[in-house]
Amino acid sequence: MHHRLILAGLAATGGLVTTAFLQVAVAAADVSDVSATGADAFTIGDFTFDPFTSPGVEGFAPVDPLSGAAPLLTLGGGTALGIPLATQDFEVFDPTSGTELGSIDTNETVASLFGLTNAEFTVTSDTAAAGGSDSALPTVGSVYDEFNLGNGFENLYTDIPGAAGANDTVTDTLVTPFGNVNLDSLFGGIDAAAPLSPGDAFTGLEAGDSSIGADAFTIGGFTLDPTLASGAEGFTPVTPLATSPPLLEIGGGQLDGAINFAPQSFDVYSGTGTSATDVGSIATGEDVTDLFGFTNTEINVTGVTPADGGDAAALPTVGSVYDAFNLGNGIENVYTAIPGTAGGSDTVTDTLVTPFGNINLDSLFGNIDAAAPLQPGDAFTGLETADISGAPDAFSIGSTTFDPTLTAGGAEGFTPVDQLIGAPPLLEIGGGTPNILGTTLGLAPQDFNIYDGSGASATEVGSITANEDITDLLGLTNTEFTVTDVTPAADASASDLPTVGSVFDAFNIGDGIENVYTAIPGVDGAADTVTDTLVTPLGNLDLSSLFGGIDAVSALDPGAAFDAATAAASAIDPLAFLGL
Repeated sequence: MHHRLILAGLAATGGLVTTAFLQVAVAAADVSDVSATGADAFTIGDFTFDPFTSPGVEGFAPVDPLSGAAPLLTLGGGTALGIPLATQDFEVFDPTSGTELGSIDTNETVASLFGLTNAEFTVTSDTAAAGGSDSALPTVGSVYDEFNLGNGFENLYTDIPGAAGANDTVTDTLVTPFGNVNLDSLFGGIDAAAPLSPGDAFTGLEAGDSSIGADAFTIGGFTLDPTLASGAEGFTPVTPLATSPPLLEIGGGQLDGAINFAPQSFDVYSGTGTSATDVGSIATGEDVTDLFGFTNTEINVTGVTPADGGDAAALPTVGSVYDAFNLGNGIENVYTAIPGTAGGSDTVTDTLVTPFGNINLDSLFGNIDAAAPLQPGDAFTGLETADISGAPDAFSIGSTTFDPTLTAGGAEGFTPVDQLIGAPPLLEIGGGTPNILGTTLGLAPQDFNIYDGSGASATEVGSITANEDITDLLGLTNTEFTVTDVTPAADASASDLPTVGSVFDAFNIGDGIENVYTAIPGVDGAADTVTDTLVTPLGNLDLSSLFGGIDAVSALDPGAAFDAATAAASAIDPLAFLGL
């Protein structure tokens, strides 16, 4: 509840706080020792950027994770409630002459995908050099993104806002040791400088009846027509929460079902076409995900208002989830999850809509219930340990057994976690640890009693508190928890418990197969210890040689994305590059 109140307050004041924060960040910069040839300087297009962390100190500021599923994916930075979660200053130079043009402040999103780093920054403000002009600097709102694929290969994306209503300019280049490949034809239509458009997910479902509205669409037996706060028809654009263009943009989200980051109202009609009847309206929270330019929008129903003389039963049930993933050319995946009544089971459906007929995919995805909270314990079923009295949920990682408790010293069990962002049945994310203005908020705390060893011989040595991140990928659950506090038992010491800052992660692949990852902080300056093990019914496979370099204890390093960012090189033909 405490974090909910904090975020509610920030929602009301975030814009003013952010503006003041950014103004101070730029105005205080004295970067006389930062140069166009600095060790961290890199060139993208017409500018050389040299990051700095404080007056005269070159370098990138580390970025705290927002959500983790190590070693698969870790996200950091982004923007929540209009407040940047990771800012970065750059001094900007002319790449040809080395002339200082001024400085910019940016918001960052950093992603680590199997240890490969993507960093995106959006320009939020600028300060021209003495005697210079703002027009010589990157345009406010510009987006720069680099994904380091290793061995000199990087994908470089830029999006520059157009002036006076002109279209934005989007470029995408694959940088290679052999020359650069222009990918504008593939990704030039992905505009990360613009807000996300929720309505793009529903174009294949539009009702086609102008008497209802041009944006009306049919889903789950209802026709929904989006309305703006003014009462006019239309979707409210959604500000991204985290971005890694052209691969991924995520916007919207909700906290505990009480704070919607992207609210949207709909008029609701029963039926379709000219026979449709107005039955009232609904309030919803939206999640919008753009994957390689394909839009997914999830709608979570938070309130209903029947038409005059109408019945709430004629409207979608509060808690219902409606989701559409537009794959293009009239092909859409349509998912619905409707809460059961009087304790009954939720009803989940999934349908692939095509111009040639619809395909029922309930048998594949009908068990993925986005209307229910996420279950952290589903990640550990292959690791459960027997013979600890009263602890059926206990599981072992290495030589430590963890037994989840609902409250400190209370009943056993995992606390369910509300969805933060969703695109079912593909992806759901819950929990997380946003760092807002220097305060880290654990959105999904979880207590554990800790035992040394496993089975009947295990000895209780105390308890820990941890922050959880839960990721559901096509119905497979990953849970990561980071130790934030330890309490030794009366006859034990803190050294008997997991070290504060330790990260434990389990990805349940099913049939007794789990990927188990651990990252333990080093003591007295020693290196962190990272392990990764594939647990199977036939024996365990040590994957530390593959993933041991992915350290979830450490903050994300944005600079790791920019190793190959250089001045423009000669372009080569993509088909020739691919040998076609």
